[in-house]
Amino acid sequence: MTQKNLSFLAFLTATASVMHIVESLIFRAVPIPFIRLGLSNIVVLYLVWNKQIVSAFIVAIVKSIIGGVVTLTLLSPAILLSLSGGMVAVVMMSLALLVRPRFSLIGISIIGAISHNLTQLCMARLFIITNDSLFVLTPILLLLALISGIITAYICYYLENKIPALKAHI
Repeated sequence: MTQKNLSFLAFLTATASVMHIVESLIFRAVPIPFIRLGLSNIVVLYLVWNKQIVSAFIVAIVKSIIGGVVTLTLLSPAILLSLSGGMVAVVMMSLALLVRPRFSLIGISIIGAISHNLTQLCMARLFIITNDSLFVLTPILLLLALISGIITAYICYYLENKIPALKAHI
């Protein structure tokens, strides 16, 4: 990896981390703890879409850890949910890139959001709430994943044209 590529990856990681932290702090005020748009996943989606899978994993892991440190949730179950959801989402989006006919950016984003939410739900069931009543949230989480996946994809579409110019300046 060249110095320029490493600098760009550091920039993307920092951007995703800041978005993750800001969103965490904003949505703490919402009385329902599982509602988030996942805007930091725009960076991960951009990397997956551009077939930079290893970089996508790095960003997903580091943003969760930095977010955990800054929001004081590093040693809480939230970090487990964030890391597991992020890892599975990267895997599922990467696999979706291989399917023919090819998924659009919106389709890949929705796949990532759904897999992220369902993974977090299953991990919460395994480690936090040990009864199946938790799965009553599934329809809500799928709807939220659909909405956030579409929003994330449209923002990524917009940024897709802006990022090459940005990358040239780093």
